[in-house]
Amino acid sequence: MSMSDIQINNNKNKWSKRIFSITKLLVTGSLLYYIFYRYVNINNFLIAFSNIRPWLFFVLLVILFANRYLLAYQTSYYFKKIFDIELGINFVFKVQMISSFYAFVLPGELAGGLISWYMVSEKSGKKIDSAAVIIFLRLLSIITMIAFTAIGLVFEEKLEALGLQAYILLLAVLSLLMFIPFVSSKAATAIKQFSQSIVQVTPLKKWRNNLVKLNNKLWDSVISCTNADRGSVLYTLSMSVIWYLLVILFFFLLMIMVGINLPFQVSVWLIGVITIVQYLPVSFAGLGVRDISIIYLLGEFYQVKPESSMILSTFFLAFSLIFVLMGGMATWLKSSGHHQIDKERTDVRRGDGAVKQ
Repeated sequence: MSMSDIQINNNKNKWSKRIFSITKLLVTGSLLYYIFYRYVNINNFLIAFSNIRPWLFFVLLVILFANRYLLAYQTSYYFKKIFDIELGINFVFKVQMISSFYAFVLPGELAGGLISWYMVSEKSGKKIDSAAVIIFLRLLSIITMIAFTAIGLVFEEKLEALGLQAYILLLAVLSLLMFIPFVSSKAATAIKQFSQSIVQVTPLKKWRNNLVKLNNKLWDSVISCTNADRGSVLYTLSMSVIWYLLVILFFFLLMIMVGINLPFQVSVWLIGVITIVQYLPVSFAGLGVRDISIIYLLGEFYQVKPESSMILSTFFLAFSLIFVLMGGMATWLKSSGHHQIDKERTDVRRGDGAVKQ
């Protein structure tokens, strides 16, 4: 391929990204305009702020940071167990903050995952192994979320009238069975072969080849990570369960903070549905999509006022932005060389201390 062809492809990619970003911006603006035009009254929205319980803000902040540190500990622990490399909890926590920032300013979760992989692989010196652990733990988190969401929907009384209980129960059982390949390398190998046979029937060759590669990478990561001793795998799984229980508790207390008093089981399934909706790459940071989902679900099933639902969504975003801002600050400090200056100052102090001795 000539230099001119490469330049043309680069220009096409730039224009594609710009068009995609403009489209997301238009969708976000359109959804927010529709929400405030159709559902939310500005005066009632401002009045609803009087129902907020500010003391819960600090409780939620503690839960949020504890949960992030738990995920950092899980990654550090599993990397040590599988590859005998010490990453350090504080380093992984910093990686999470920076990846949150890039996931916000770049195209979503994929960008954040790539940043995490780059920073971890740079410190560990193991690119493939780093990717394996990150993919494994990410898949484990997603399946944990799906399992709890399905279980929460099973016990949701409001859905009985829709006649969906049997289907949801089946989904809950299947989601629990999905944990098996994450604790058994034999089961993971069997699932890899089964999924490979399904992928092979994809009609388009280009798509088929890409899906085969993706399927192999995903399940090879799972298989390599399940080769650890059973106790370490189960301990890691238990951390994912505790992490999501804290996520549910966080959302339940967040609803109470904004004056929405609903049973605990509502939080069990609602936060999962909202998270899944946010994965849709149609708006910036889930704006508009998340808001209208919360307004519809709480209004349709529990007659919650749109203004209260909008405040809930706003605070949910605000708490998410805390780590985005922290990640942006960490990125700026790293790029501006402040960390290097601090290191040099530390070295000078140590040198001065050595001289005095």
